[in-house]
Amino acid sequence: STLHFDATGEVYVAGDGAGQLKLDGSLDLNIPMLGDTVRIDAAAAFHLATPYAFMRRYRSRHFQWDVTDTFNKESRTHIEGSVTLPRYGTRLRIAADNITDYTYLSTTYDIGTDHTPAALTVTPRQASDIQVVTAQLCQNLSLGILHWDNIVTWQKTSDSRVLPLPQLNIYSNLYLRFRIARVLQTDFGVDVRYFTEYDAPEYSPQLQSYVVQENDAVRTTVGNYPLCNLYANFQLKSCRFYILMSHVNCSGKGNYFLTPHHPLNGRTLRFGLNWNFFN
Repeated sequence: STLHFDATGEVYVAGDGAGQLKLDGSLDLNIPMLGDTVRIDAAAAFHLATPYAFMRRYRSRHFQWDVTDTFNKESRTHIEGSVTLPRYGTRLRIAADNITDYTYLSTTYDIGTDHTPAALTVTPRQASDIQVVTAQLCQNLSLGILHWDNIVTWQKTSDSRVLPLPQLNIYSNLYLRFRIARVLQTDFGVDVRYFTEYDAPEYSPQLQSYVVQENDAVRTTVGNYPLCNLYANFQLKSCRFYILMSHVNCSGKGNYFLTPHHPLNGRTLRFGLNWNFFN
């Protein structure tokens, strides 16, 4: 009841994946304190893996490459720890990652005589060493029927050109939770998602994959735009249904992109039903 831990390990001994290694471990410590139980979690992982076949060799009408003999195995080291206070709805998590020979798809444009993008080229590449540091705070507050759930994430990458990340991510959900006629549980509220500007990977329809922007001349940033949804959730025994007005703050003038050149849908009314039938 106090200490739990587990560890797993995999090694590839034959085939194309020979030499690959995966080590994962985690533990949690539960400490009674002031009528509550403080939970401390820790986790670590080391993965050494050959880049996917798609990244090593590819042929199509638009793109082709073969880097099977030039790419090294990619290694990832991950360490994280967190502290959770259930009574106060608080969780603080800190993590660090180190990636060696990071494999990614890079996109470049040939600029025409009129200084506009002319031809697109996609090439797989490997970066030497990249470090990522993450700090995350989850805080849930409640007062009667009023609830306010929040997740704030700060992250920093050592190479924003190769592995771009928004420095700040915020998710906030403010809602009322109550029962109608004592049987229909109802949540009525609004949630908001926001992240700071960054040079997000762009989507390549030809590859059906995301590629990293390399050209400074045509680099496109996204972010710095709140995305709000207004919703109502209902549950009656095993039946759940909802009504949602997504992107309720759409004005037609916002920079509402999650990836360059592909805007989000405007204001949209959605509804859904989930009904579990039991014998």
